[in-house]
Parts: sequence; structure tokens; C-alpha cells
Amino acid sequence: MIYNLNVGDNMSKVVVIGGGASGVIAAIKASNNNDVTILEGNDKLLKKLLLTGNGKCNYWNESIDETKYCTDDKTKLNQILKYKDETLNFLYKLGLYPKIKNGYYYPYSESSNSVREILIKQLKKSKVKIITDFKVDDIKYTNEFIIKSKEKIIKCDKLIIATGSKSYPKTGSDGSGYNLATSFNHTINEIKPSLVPLKLEGNYLKDWDGIRTLAHVKLINDNKIIKEETGEIQLTNYGVSGICIFNLSGKLKNKSSLEIDFLPNINNLYNFLTDRDKEIGGTVEDILESIFNYKLMFVLLKKSGIKTNTKWNELKETEKHKLCETIKNFSANIIGTLDFDRAQTCSGGIPLNEINETMQSKYNKNLYFTGEIIDVNGDCGGYNLAFSFITGYICGRNLNDSN
Repeated sequence: MIYNLNVGDNMSKVVVIGGGASGVIAAIKASNNNDVTILEGNDKLLKKLLLTGNGKCNYWNESIDETKYCTDDKTKLNQILKYKDETLNFLYKLGLYPKIKNGYYYPYSESSNSVREILIKQLKKSKVKIITDFKVDDIKYTNEFIIKSKEKIIKCDKLIIATGSKSYPKTGSDGSGYNLATSFNHTINEIKPSLVPLKLEGNYLKDWDGIRTLAHVKLINDNKIIKEETGEIQLTNYGVSGICIFNLSGKLKNKSSLEIDFLPNINNLYNFLTDRDKEIGGTVEDILESIFNYKLMFVLLKKSGIKTNTKWNELKETEKHKLCETIKNFSANIIGTLDFDRAQTCSGGIPLNEINETMQSKYNKNLYFTGEIIDVNGDCGGYNLAFSFITGYICGRNLNDSN
């Protein structure tokens, strides 16, 4: 069955594959001067958006800049990010009124569903056609794009691929867009889970499972600090989790290690523990009591080779320094991450050097890419959704200007 997309005079037929955040924004913006259709594999649009910010939809951050993103082309990234203020203003005009907490932007309702409803209503106002449950099997291009599913064929003049990555596959992010991109001679940088918990090597993991604690964490590779963060981390039976850990995961390389400072607010731990011994005396356990959760304390003592009933003044100097080193520089080898179903986003995708600053493919002037399919992944805090909105806006803006 062939769908004929009826359009007005001098209007291009534009199809967006993917009804996520970037695809919807691109469709709304492009609809000013084009006839736009969204093809969505799910039964409804913006399914992944509903999960953002634990349902509160952290969609932006006031400190958006290149330092918050991992990519192989910072120059091109900066060309994209220069549209951030214009995009934020566009979202505001659509009706998205923000509540700002410590630089994090949420809808004032703190409900992702209200963001979804605003965007859906705007699609209707813009007369964007929506076809759900459309699984793209193949795309061919001669003088136009021919998009095939098992039951339908759709033709268009210009195509936007906004299919997302492989994170949260239950929302429909199955990575199918990568195959579509390669059919147009694009390369795909290796896809890995990002903003995801890390798995560590060690026989103590089950012993510290369930602990939350303040820490300063460093990602180490080839004896160099790749990235570091401070905040609350979660200790688990497989390794570590939490926002700090998520922000490190995007830069993970082979044979990396994690270094944890469990008392980041104390500079000279040796003097601190010596003073506590003078004040309260007792065993090492007594000195560390109230500082650490018991489960973590026992792991730290065991890793240091110190018995809990040993007194501080009975320890050799080497043992004291060993305990301090363990607490301040706890090192563990990273053996991987949890899978895509636990990842908020992905690293890898279409290299920025294969796309121009308008999100247009360098290999086909009528082909565009937006959002997570591009090899740019940001920190936690609204940066990834913001990037999706920005690239969708730029793409739609360019399609209006080029028509």
C-alpha cells in the first residue's frame, strides 16, 4: 500500500522517522513551510520522554556548554550549541514554562506528561501527520526517498532520521536507525551504554551492597585522570551507581579503573584519625564509627588488612598510612557497565564530521539526523534532552529556510 502525502504548492514532503523529542521538535519547526509526517514505531509518540527525570522531565540546564558533552568534534558541537538560547525560547513559546532548581530546568508542573501534551497539541496545530506502529524495513533514494515497511510504502522529498540510540529499548530505542544511516554510507562509531552504572572487579561487592555515601570519584586510564566528580554514589553487589558514576561512564575506555575518595571533605586523614584517637580512644572501629556505615567500614578495614578490634596506637605507621590510602584512594578495576536497558543514553553513533551544522548529511543533501543517533552524549542534568531539542530545532529551521 502506497501512502501519497498530499502537499500544497511549492511545499516539500518531509518525513521524520522517530517520534521522540528531537523528531517532534524538528517536525513542529519544519511544518511552517513543509508538509511533515512523523513515522513512529511505537503506538504513541514521546514514550521515552515520559521517563525523563524520573517522570519530572529535566529538559534543560543553565550551564550547557561543550564541557558537559563527550564527542569527537568539539568545534562542530559548538556550532550546534550556539542555537541553545534560540531553542530554549522556542520551547517557551510552545508553552513550556520552567521551574529552575540549581540550574536544572523542569516543567513547572514537574510532570513529563505535561511536556508531552504540549508537544502533541502543537503537532496537531501545525497539521503534522502522525503514523504510529510504522516499522521501517528499508529506504531507497533516487530523486526521492522511498520508505518501506511490511505493509506500507511512503515517499518524500526530504528525510529526517531521529530514531534515537539503543538505551531504554523497552521504549522502542532498538538502534534500527544506525542501519538506516549506514545504507547512506554513514559510519557508526562504536555504540556503548552511557549514563549507566559501572561493574567493578572485587570480592567485597556483596559486602557493601546497598550503601549510599558521599565520595569523590575519578576515572583513570593509563595512569591519567580522564574525568572526576563529587557527589553521592551507590555501592552495589556489581559495582557502583549514582549520578557521579553515570557522568564518568560516557568516557569509559578499555582497562580503566575507578578511584574513590570516601572522605572528600577531609584533606589530612592521618591527622584527623590521630586526633579522633586522642579524643575518644578505643579501637579502630570506635574511631571510624559514625563516619562510615558499618558495612562499608568493614570493607575498608578488610582491604587495609586491619582487624576491627585493633587500637590506633597499636598500628604500625605503614598500617595507618595503608588505611588512610584505602579510604582516600580506594582503587578498583572497571570490568564493564550494565546493559542498554539500564543506560539513560549511549555513546557512539554518527560522527559529527559527517553532518553539517544544519544537521544535514554530507552524503545526501536531503537527508538529516537529529538527537541521540548522533555521537554526542552529555552528563546527567538535562543535557541530553537539551541536545535533542537543539538539533531538532536546527534541523526544522533549516528545512524551512531551504524550501
